[in-house]
Amino acid sequence: MNITLEYLRDRYSEEQARFDHFENKCEKFLTFVSVLIGGVTAVAGISKGIIFHPSSPVGWIVLCAFLMASISIACAWGHSLLALRIGDCPVLPRSRAAAEYLSVVDIGTQSEYIYNCYVDTLEKVSRAIDVKSKNLELAYQELSIGAWGLTVVAFLTICMEISK
Repeated sequence: MNITLEYLRDRYSEEQARFDHFENKCEKFLTFVSVLIGGVTAVAGISKGIIFHPSSPVGWIVLCAFLMASISIACAWGHSLLALRIGDCPVLPRSRAAAEYLSVVDIGTQSEYIYNCYVDTLEKVSRAIDVKSKNLELAYQELSIGAWGLTVVAFLTICMEISK
C-alpha cells in the first residue's frame, strides 16, 4: 500500500502543478486579449470611424469582417475569463476532523482513508483542469477567427487606401 500511496502522492503533485500551469496560461491569455480589445477599439476609431460608414461593397465586407473579428475576440475574452474563474481548487482533506480520525484508527484504515482521499481529489482536480482546458481551447479558436477577420480588414483597408 505504501507504493500505491507514493504513486498517488506523485500524481497529486503533478495534477496540482498542471492546475497551476493552466491558471498561469489563462492569466497571460486574458491579459493579451484585453490588450487586443484595446487595440481593436483604437483601430475602430481611426479615420473618424470610416469603417462604420461603408460606401461600397468592399466597405461592407470590411465592416462585416471587423464585426466578426470583434465578436470573436470578445468571446475569446469571455472564455478566458471562464477558464480563469476562481472556483474550488480541489485539495486533500485538511480538516481537524480528518487529522483526529487518522490519529485514532489503525494503520490499515489510515492507508485506506488516505488512498480514498487521493483518488477522489485526483478525479476532482482532473475534471477542474478539463473544464479550464476546454474554455482555453475555445478562447484560442475564437482568437484565431478574430485574427483572420482583422487580417481581412487590414488587407482590404490597405487596398482601398491604395486605390484612392
